[in-house]
Amino acid sequence: MQKGSEIRIINFGDVPFLDSQAIYHAVAHAFNSKSRDTITMMSPRQTYVSIGFFQELEKEVDVEYCQERGIPIIRREVGGGAVLLGNDQLFFHFIFNKKNLTRDINKIYKMFLMPAIGAYNKLGLNVYHRPINDLHIGGKKIGGNGAVEIGDAMVVVGSFMFDFNYKLMPKILKVPSDKFRDKIYKNINEYVTTIKRECKQNGIDIFSKEKITAAFLEEVSGFFGRKISLEKKLYESEENKLIEIRKKLTSKDWLYRKGKYLDKKVKITADLNLYEGNYKCKGGLIRITAAIKNNIFKDLNISGDFTMIPSNGLKLIEQKLIGTELGENKVFEAIKQSYKENEIKSPGMEPEDLLEAIKQVIMDKF
Repeated sequence: MQKGSEIRIINFGDVPFLDSQAIYHAVAHAFNSKSRDTITMMSPRQTYVSIGFFQELEKEVDVEYCQERGIPIIRREVGGGAVLLGNDQLFFHFIFNKKNLTRDINKIYKMFLMPAIGAYNKLGLNVYHRPINDLHIGGKKIGGNGAVEIGDAMVVVGSFMFDFNYKLMPKILKVPSDKFRDKIYKNINEYVTTIKRECKQNGIDIFSKEKITAAFLEEVSGFFGRKISLEKKLYESEENKLIEIRKKLTSKDWLYRKGKYLDKKVKITADLNLYEGNYKCKGGLIRITAAIKNNIFKDLNISGDFTMIPSNGLKLIEQKLIGTELGENKVFEAIKQSYKENEIKSPGMEPEDLLEAIKQVIMDKF
């Protein structure tokens, strides 16, 4: 870390949705060993969808729904999942020289999220870091963050979320069923919060973007032990790079590029994920919809075209599994006990088949 050197700050205010992604990308791509550590801040004027670097657009986002409603979609170079962004969020982007930083991503997040945490705390909200990259308050997520290396720069992005469109978020996602979409809404509404919600619940006047910006920059200076330099515009080299980045982010080749994709999983918070998928056994199709929190079944729905006696057998199995910790032996034991205790019969579908269905759908946990 460059102790004593100034950190350049550029607060752009409200910008076109494209520039809310393009600007920090341009600064990072223009960055070199002589560049100054920089923080950019801004809010998009228009609501849009941003997908992660490794995602496949048509598997993650309901493109037709977004196009019909004029909701733009942009792929960023930062990883993570599809997110809904808008003017009720204030973005901050750290673009720092990576040679002066650790390569430990856990330490990177812990370091660069401290000024945001300090700003929240100063304004009366007890926000804390929930590893690896979430900010929480009272067990609820109030901000997701991302990081990526671009050339000579380490880029850490985050936002202050004043409000959020809980109803729109599930609609822009490509999901297997309406039931799964309903569960996304329910869990986002329950486990993701906003500045407006928390201020009201804590009896605090809702503070402005200007107020949290001032608190944030004060925390930046204090945490890094460096002065800040407030500036109004990009360097010429960054402006030139911005022209290139705008073209890149609006190209179909970039937006529709193939990436890594974990099927049927939606991340709600760092420790809460939703899954849905199918598994075919001799007795029929098994569909699993599950909410996993801290490696424990928080919610579970099993359905399919198989036969089961008694008629409430599935409900009894679900009740047995909810609260069970993930793990092949524990899950299998719970299923077998439920079959035995309730004298469940399911021709062509054995407890082993239910276990395999769960394993196949929640494959990253087994």
